[in-house]
Amino acid sequence: MSPMFLYLCCGLTAGLLGGYLGLGGGIIMVPFLTIVTGLDIKTAVPVSVTATVVTSIASSNEYLKKGMVDLELSLILALFMVIGTITGSSLSPYIPSHYIQLTLTIVVLYTAVSLLKDKKVAEDSKLILNRNKNIVLSAGIAIFTGILSGLVGIGGGVIIVPVLYLLVGLPLSTSRGTSSLMIGFSAAAASTVYLLAGQIDFQIATAVILGIIVGGKIGGKLGAVAKPKIVKIVFFIVLLYVAFKLGHESLLEIL
Repeated sequence: MSPMFLYLCCGLTAGLLGGYLGLGGGIIMVPFLTIVTGLDIKTAVPVSVTATVVTSIASSNEYLKKGMVDLELSLILALFMVIGTITGSSLSPYIPSHYIQLTLTIVVLYTAVSLLKDKKVAEDSKLILNRNKNIVLSAGIAIFTGILSGLVGIGGGVIIVPVLYLLVGLPLSTSRGTSSLMIGFSAAAASTVYLLAGQIDFQIATAVILGIIVGGKIGGKLGAVAKPKIVKIVFFIVLLYVAFKLGHESLLEIL
C-alpha cells in the first residue's frame, strides 16, 4: 500500500474525529503516523501541528455557523495557549518526547475519568457563567496545554474541551466549538516555529491535509448536531485509547 495513501487516510480519520469531538486531530495523527506508517516522531509532530490548522478551520466553521463558539473566551484563552505552544515548539529539540508523552498520559486519564461525572446544571438550561472565578486557572491550563501541543504534536482539544466544560461551565457543544477554534491559533503558532526551523515535510503534510479537509468538514457537521451524551461516550473511548498508546510507548522508551 502506498505511503501517500496511508497519509491521506490518516488525515481523513483525524479530520472526522477531530471535527466531531472538537479536537485538533493531532491526538489521532501522531500515533497513526508513527505506528501505522513508521514515520519518525520528530517528523510526525511538525506535520501533525501543521495539519491541525486545517482541521480547526474546516470544523470550527461549522460550529460558528450554528453559534456554538464562545468567541470572547476563545480569543482570551487562545492567547495564553499560543504562548505555551511557541514555548513547547522551541523546546522540542531538547526534551525527550517519551517523558512528555508520559506526562500527557496522566493528564488524559484524569480527563477521561472527570468526564464521567455528571454536571449539576443541565445542558439545555440557561447558564450564567462566572468567568472571573476560573479564568486565571483556565489560562494557566491553556499555557500548559500549549506547551504539550508544541512538544507532542496534539491540538490540545483533549484537555481544552473538558476544561471549558467542567471548569468554566460551558455546555459541551459550545466547549467543542470553542476548543476547535482555539487550537487553530495555537497550531498556527507552532507550525510557524517548525517552518522557520525547516522541520516540516511538505509532501507528507500535503497528503494529510487533503484528507483532513474532507474529514474535518464532515466531522464538524456531525459534531454540530450530535447529542452531548453520545459525544461524551465517544470522547471517553478516544481518551482511553490515547492514554494507552502514549503510556505504552513512553514506558517502553524509559524502561
